[in-house]
Amino acid sequence: MSVNQGKADLSVWDKEEALSRLMDSPALLDEACRIFVEESKQQLPVMERQLAEANYADLVREAHKMKGSASNLAALELYQNALTLEQAAKQGEADQATAALASLKEGLARFCAQLTG
Repeated sequence: MSVNQGKADLSVWDKEEALSRLMDSPALLDEACRIFVEESKQQLPVMERQLAEANYADLVREAHKMKGSASNLAALELYQNALTLEQAAKQGEADQATAALASLKEGLARFCAQLTG
């Protein structure tokens, strides 16, 4: 995966910030983004199952993990989506968690578009 060289939507991803966090190494950024996307795509079905089973404790942990990874890459929208999901799961709010998980999926799609667009 090669990180898009065009202008990024900073509400989705602050590429320059992510790059600075990774020693200004485009290769390292490419690898970190590839791993993040791969792991995120594996996490989503897990979170869907946890939500369907009302397993909020595990959903909180999974959302927190994604929030941290998103923060490390300056994936701002995904960070906020994961935070919202984490908070909803902590409160056991199924409807809010469902909406937050849907937003998280959409945010991941926008992040991936920033990477490849």
